[in-house]
Amino acid sequence: MTYLGNEGLPRILTGTDGLQLPDVLRGLAKQRPLFHSEADFKHALAWEIQGRFPHAEVRLEVPLSDRRERLDMLVRVDGTTYALELKYKTRGITFELAGEKIQVRDQGAPDTGRYDFLKDLGRLERFVAQGL
Repeated sequence: MTYLGNEGLPRILTGTDGLQLPDVLRGLAKQRPLFHSEADFKHALAWEIQGRFPHAEVRLEVPLSDRRERLDMLVRVDGTTYALELKYKTRGITFELAGEKIQVRDQGAPDTGRYDFLKDLGRLERFVAQGL
């Protein structure tokens, strides 16, 4: 996993207050530069956030009202709520890291990935509209 910088991110994610997501991702990348799947990435990120912010509420797969939709991750820390939708798009690779064999599937079809990204944006908008 590579994180290149803070460009274009809201100040609440990059400033001295709040979640500081770029720092969290950098710390996670040092421990785990590769993941088996999006679910593996999501779980590891939740653990990293909880480790850095022990008082935070971190929830995975949060249901949105009566729809069958779920938010990937909800984090409440220092009076601020963060709604996160994650994507972990990969090319096929088999890799050994610290004695662990990691086999990642090729997730071709970039048009489908773009559609999934747009669906996630819509999910985040509905989350905000519900005031959660």
